[in-house]
Amino acid sequence: MKLDSSISAIITGGASGLGAATARALAKEGVKIGIFDLQEDKGEALAKELGGVFAKVNVTDEASVDAGFEKVRAAIGQERILVNCAGTGNAIKTASRNKETGKPESFPLDKFNLIIQINLVGTFRCIAKSAAGMLTLDPLEGGDRGAIV
Repeated sequence: MKLDSSISAIITGGASGLGAATARALAKEGVKIGIFDLQEDKGEALAKELGGVFAKVNVTDEASVDAGFEKVRAAIGQERILVNCAGTGNAIKTASRNKETGKPESFPLDKFNLIIQINLVGTFRCIAKSAAGMLTLDPLEGGDRGAIV
């Protein structure tokens, strides 16, 4: 796919780190940029810097993701590129002893579930919705409609 101003991209987790670097690299090629993130200040600032659009999106929430796609697509068109950089982790031991009681404790499953909801389910949610949108596009030279990372 030739990267230029005829191409739109959405980057989840695009307000900082790898997502922001990806947004900058694509924008440098002329690609229209949409940023999904929870970090409103950083996301708005980067979108302004790149001439793109920011949507405050929580990838664990279907309505939030739908609203984000709607906002970004209305501003820059159907994306041909989706780069998933939204993600997090935590540093909790699988098992440890309570410092006060000495009693063994296991990893809190609600904390594990949150990581799964963001890194796995949220990523797949965005992939599925982006792929469905890409199906509405005419194929590019070579037959591709887009790329998802």
